[in-house]
Parts: sequence; structure tokens; C-alpha cells
Amino acid sequence: MLDLNENSYDSLQDAVHDKGESRTIKKGNEWILIFNSPSNDTDVMSNIKDLVVDLDIEDIKYIDYLLIIDGKRSVKVDSNLVEDMVGDKTKSQVIIDQVKEELDRDFGYKLYDRGPHKRLFIRLPIIEMKDFDETLTNKIKDIIQDNFSSGDIGDILSVYLIADETYVRLEPELFFQEIFGFKKPIEKKEFVPRPSGKIILGESPQELVELALKKLEDYDIYRDIQLVDAAGLEYSFDALAVSDDERIFLKYLDKITNEDMISMKLFMDAFQAKQGWILTKEQNENVQEIDNISIMTINNL
Repeated sequence: MLDLNENSYDSLQDAVHDKGESRTIKKGNEWILIFNSPSNDTDVMSNIKDLVVDLDIEDIKYIDYLLIIDGKRSVKVDSNLVEDMVGDKTKSQVIIDQVKEELDRDFGYKLYDRGPHKRLFIRLPIIEMKDFDETLTNKIKDIIQDNFSSGDIGDILSVYLIADETYVRLEPELFFQEIFGFKKPIEKKEFVPRPSGKIILGESPQELVELALKKLEDYDIYRDIQLVDAAGLEYSFDALAVSDDERIFLKYLDKITNEDMISMKLFMDAFQAKQGWILTKEQNENVQEIDNISIMTINNL
């Protein structure tokens, strides 16, 4: 959980010059929260406590690890430890409410340094995110291409689209490249298949997902997608398959309920996905199917 080394991260030392300063940066595929310790000691827990005072769960949940810089020594800390210390403290709705007051409802936008993180907020002239349509996409695309360059977006941790009553958080990679065609290279994580052992093919969640992805070999695949929809509601997907303007969400569920179908539909609408695939071991006959959502078992794959 802790990695204590002399000068192992010299290349990152200049990211935080002042004592007590913190900053989130992107290095390769990893988001790193760098904290310049205010005191010249190696009390890791004390340093983390100083840092998390002004953080909430939204700040830390997307971070891969924390790097504490302390003179000539640096300490790498697993983000799970920091997340546990932050707990369920959240300020997301408070931040969103403040931003709504600051930005013009007619596509006002601003890149904010909120604490150590860069976040892009864009205000939309709609009541709820479910009212999002292609005309809004084109307008936002124009704003981004006219006002941002690749040098401006590298360290943006979150992108928020804000309607009057709801909002969504988007992964910056998907926002800039897949959704809006912005030329920003994405370093994809190589997927290494897990050994199945004696599990019968298709009977485990992992194998069902892999079988489904084989049907989408011509798509770009992004795994373990975490999205935020109305009022901060979180929803995780096993994969997102993208081909041109077509998007398909894949999610595994042990047991499917009508509420799961509704949640899937809401996220599909919010992120303009044409299809949703729910993978499961056994289909519940009492579940009411919804257009563009397919329920798949081993027999379908």
C-alpha cells in the first residue's frame, strides 16, 4: 500500500513547488494526486489527514494513487487508503449549484481548478439531461474546438454537463475523443484474460463479458466504465463499445429487475447510446423488456 523511495519520482517533483500544495496530473494511463508535504517528516498518515480535509469522494475516486513529496523522499500511497479516509463525504452537488450560478445558462463554460483538480463545466439550456439531443452536441463541439487545444486538456480530471435540474460527469477521454472527435490520443489498457480454471464457459460474469465482446471485435472497447447521471447517481458498466457514432453499453447482473432496466435506459439516453446489453446467467421472465436493451445469456452468445 505504501512505497517509500529516494528520488523515485524526481520527474514529478516540479509539479508542486510550494509546501502544502497539491495537484492532480495525468501520467500515461494513471491519474496521480501529488501533495507537497507541509512538514519535513515521513508521517504518512498525518500528511494524508492534512490533504483530505478539503477533499470529497468525488475528488479521490478517480485517482490511481497519491504521491507525497517530502524533501528528497517520496511516498506512493494506494488511492484506496485515501478513499477510506475520505469516507462518504461529498460536496459534488454543492459545487454544481455554485457553478450554475456562475455560468450563463446558454452554453456558459469554464475550466476550474477545484482544489487540486482541473474540471471542465459546461452549462446547457435544458431542464434535464434526458432532454439532451444532437443539436447540443454540435454546439458543445464548436465551443471545445474553438477554445481548447490538446495542451489545455491533458490534466482535466472530470467534465460536467449541467442542465437546470440534473447533470452528468463524463470521463475526459470519452468526451474529447470518442464523443466529440477531439484529437487527443488515448492510451488503452491492455486486457489480459483471467484464467477460467474449471468454470464452465459462459457461467462466470467474466466469461459472459468476454463472449459478448467477441461479437464486437470491430468496435473500440473501453472497460470498467464509471458514469454519473442525474443528481450524482453512479452506474458502472463492464464495457463500452464504440464504432463511429454507435455506442453499446455492456453490463453484467446476477439478477435483473425492472429497476435495472430503467437505470440502463436512463444512462443510454443520457449518453446517446443506441444499444444496451445486459448479460446474466438466468433471465427473469417477470422483467419487462425495453426497446434497444438486449438481455443475453450463454445461449445468446
